Amino acid sequence: MRPRVPTARIPRAPIDDSPVPPPDERVAIGRINAPWGLKGHVKVTPLTTNPERFTVGALVILKGARTRIADIETPLGFPCVLFEGHEGRDAAEALRGLLIEIPESDLPPLPEGEYYTHDLIGMSVVTTAGEPVGVLEQVLTTGANDVYLVRLPDRKDVLIPALGHIVIEVDVPGKRMVIEPVKGLLSGSPEDREQ
Repeated sequence: MRPRVPTARIPRAPIDDSPVPPPDERVAIGRINAPWGLKGHVKVTPLTTNPERFTVGALVILKGARTRIADIETPLGFPCVLFEGHEGRDAAEALRGLLIEIPESDLPPLPEGEYYTHDLIGMSVVTTAGEPVGVLEQVLTTGANDVYLVRLPDRKDVLIPALGHIVIEVDVPGKRMVIEPVKGLLSGSPEDREQ
């Protein structure tokens, strides 16, 4: 019988015990769908394009507290994540539907003229003449450029292409976007009828 060799454990830094940022200063990087297996893994829909967000040892915010990713499996190409302190099938079931977040301050700065999607959602959209258009509800990614889905006051939606000659100004702190209402863009709106 061979003697049992202890496995080396990689020392990990303790989890930061500073206060967790409030919800409006956090960014969702994933949504938990359902348990996977018996150890406590959960299927995750990533809400980020940065694969480094889901690595063993990464710190995230779950249920309003900091926790660490203990393990990741990718059985069919999607991540199944196990969180420290949430082991077992019952613990995994209790996480169903929750968001996995990080502090907004952990995001790298973007180049001039680029914005994070979460910064744009909820912006009021106005024309260059100052006329209100609606609220930016969703950012659609297309092959050529992003498209902003803007909800008009009459509950209709309009699509605004994210092009420099149309999107004139983006004020992230002020949550305001200024657009040039080119002909046909705001179909049926007073600005469109005047042109």
